[in-house]
Amino acid sequence: MTRKAKIIVLDDEPNIVEVILARLEAMGFPARGFTSAAQALGALKADNFHVLLTDLKMPDMDGMEVLRCAKQIDPDIEVILFTAYGSIEGAVEAMKQGAHDYLVKPFEPIELIAKIESAVEKRDLKQRVRYLEQEVQDNIEHRIYGESHAMKRVLALTKQAGRSDSTVLILGESGTGKELIAKMLHYESDRRDRKYVIMDCGATPPTLIEAELFGYTKGAFTGALRDKRGIIEEADGGTLFLDEIGNISPEMQTRMLRVLETGEFRPVGQVDQKKVDIRFIAATNIDLRQKVKEGKFREDLYYRLKVITIELPPLRERKEDIAGLSQIFLTEFSNRTGKTITGFSKEAVDLLMAHRWPGNVRELKNVVESAVVLCKKDVITPDDIYLHDLGGTETAEEDLSPLEAQERAMVVDALKKAKWVQKDAADILGISRRVIHYKIKKFKIQADKKLA
Repeated sequence: MTRKAKIIVLDDEPNIVEVILARLEAMGFPARGFTSAAQALGALKADNFHVLLTDLKMPDMDGMEVLRCAKQIDPDIEVILFTAYGSIEGAVEAMKQGAHDYLVKPFEPIELIAKIESAVEKRDLKQRVRYLEQEVQDNIEHRIYGESHAMKRVLALTKQAGRSDSTVLILGESGTGKELIAKMLHYESDRRDRKYVIMDCGATPPTLIEAELFGYTKGAFTGALRDKRGIIEEADGGTLFLDEIGNISPEMQTRMLRVLETGEFRPVGQVDQKKVDIRFIAATNIDLRQKVKEGKFREDLYYRLKVITIELPPLRERKEDIAGLSQIFLTEFSNRTGKTITGFSKEAVDLLMAHRWPGNVRELKNVVESAVVLCKKDVITPDDIYLHDLGGTETAEEDLSPLEAQERAMVVDALKKAKWVQKDAADILGISRRVIHYKIKKFKIQADKKLA
């Protein structure tokens, strides 16, 4: 890892910069040298470096000021100072201010390399610790519950795909948990201790997607007041999750295809190409195959994205998971609100099971949160649950799955036996009046049809 560490060398003496660059390149370290502090700091803004080697005494800006500016640009940059024997006290003070170490001129090449390797190791350790802290924070969120056969298959495929470095395309309706699957793919991969970066192509205006993804140089367009590193470069070495990939323009599709195939990209306003090493994961809730047929999405990009495809089932097709997910969300929101709520009544579970969940798991989570807030007892009842059906979400007879058709037939049969008295039909089925009222609405059952 240390051989790939990128180094900036800053000294007002050109010959010293040249000598150090030659030594670093001979040891396999990519390095750039500068005699101007402003230029060195500009390079740090534009690119991702691991270590900054700087002289302590320079005419335009001393090493202490360079240290402060560098840490503002990149808090993870490790700084090693060059100093003369008589200025060791200043170098020690710089270490108190955040410098990693110092070297007394003249120094041996082996000493220089040892200090750099130590600095890189420290940087990687800091990033690893930060990653672990974030992983603990996200632990509940990235665990995905699935007792249904459909979700068990998804989770098994996700674990298997996570071990590879192949591009993955995640398909599914909004609210099914595509982002959680993407996060799980990252955690299961060899890149788990590197960056996981998200780009929401649906929430980002089309005019800004290019600048956000590829970055730009100062003056590339109106408002580009400084160099900005793009999301692709931020994800170098790690995983980039492109959410709602189906929303990008044809031009951006062409540029993304090149990045996927070669790892090369060019920031806006820059001539030189840059190269990255990224594992790509993409997701969408639209039918990309249909967009390909309509000529709105590049076929070659589509096949480049779907090396491995993971399709998430909607919640209405994995009803076995509703009770377990509801309990997980109940525990989460009970702890958050300080309430002691042990579970759901049978009638409440029936109500949740009867709903079609057009908003999928996200909708279920919101409904449970609302129920916890409204609940006045230690168990959630149907009176605490508020389900909002959007226009047209109730199921027409021709749209019913075999399971739903069977459920509808049972409700109709109970209503006929009860002479269309909802309370009596509910008693026959062993459910509450609110639940049977909801089922009647869901299945569009009308008494005046005389379904006999």
